[in-house]
Amino acid sequence: MTTNWPAISRIVLAEQLRRYASISIIKYEKKKDEESLAARVLFDKRMHAFIHSDFLEQEFETLELKILEAAKKGDYEIEVMRFQAAFCTDGGRAINNSEKNWPETLQGKARSFHLIWKQYGQPKGYHMTAKIMDFPKGFMGDVGLFVDWA
Repeated sequence: MTTNWPAISRIVLAEQLRRYASISIIKYEKKKDEESLAARVLFDKRMHAFIHSDFLEQEFETLELKILEAAKKGDYEIEVMRFQAAFCTDGGRAINNSEKNWPETLQGKARSFHLIWKQYGQPKGYHMTAKIMDFPKGFMGDVGLFVDWA
């Protein structure tokens, strides 16, 4: 039996579909690689900026206000900053394991704040802690640096 349906003559060859699928996969992988490279460049820029910066006096003034506001609300702790665990010299391992020497792994702005706290905050009764805040895809994500007065 033969048919005279016009659609039958428009059937694409399987080989053409395979080539089209292969091209689509290659384009997708190239786009994914480009996005991955762009994300890596952005990460490197953020890390460089963080590691080569200090905790500024203006930030300290903002911190003072945050502490007063928290105390007014009856809170005893505030988050000073949040940064990626990868910004620590060990990728956040010491913080995650609550090791005594975790402050030694801090770099840049976090290290700068730690030194300020050590010199001025600790003698006045403030405590500083760090916690891994999330685990995206099972890896350590952000570190939260906290000050409390409890």
